[in-house]
Amino acid sequence: MGRIIVLYGPSASGKTEIQRQLTAPGFPRIITATTRPARANEIDGVHYLFLDKESFREKMTCGELIEWTEYNGEWYGTLRSSIEEAIAGPVDASIILDLAGVLALKERYTEHILAVYIGANLASLTRRLVERDGDAAERANRLRKARKQELTEAYMQPADAVLWNNDGTDFAETLKRVREIIASHRRET
Repeated sequence: MGRIIVLYGPSASGKTEIQRQLTAPGFPRIITATTRPARANEIDGVHYLFLDKESFREKMTCGELIEWTEYNGEWYGTLRSSIEEAIAGPVDASIILDLAGVLALKERYTEHILAVYIGANLASLTRRLVERDGDAAERANRLRKARKQELTEAYMQPADAVLWNNDGTDFAETLKRVREIIASHRRET
């Protein structure tokens, strides 16, 4: 049976790059759903499952989504079938969620979930957000959220492992540590 490796933490902490480096044949990424429009380089069913708001609400109502959240007027969620297929499969799979998603998955699939918090200090987050996000208001919003919520002990508490990916940290070493955590958790069960 497969495990679900849940990566969570603040924006610009490195979660997406870690997931990208982990994703390979034999370690798939779970595709989540969203109502936001696809960006120019995004493909439906590869980057996200792009749904209209009515279809998303229907999936919420019918219990097809195991968790969901609203962000900037758009909905994001995880299909129950995606999680159950990954658990039934022969290999581990990864997913990036927020704290509510981590808690929802741990509540329903406790023995199949490995939650890894990926953090970074405020200086690292600020520099990375400046580089990737030209919208100053959005950047300020993300940093405020990180400072008030995502960098707190309470936010990290559900994690099975906590890693820091600050500027100056060797990314290859961070990735190696993630792989070691996954391997050690596999041996424990």
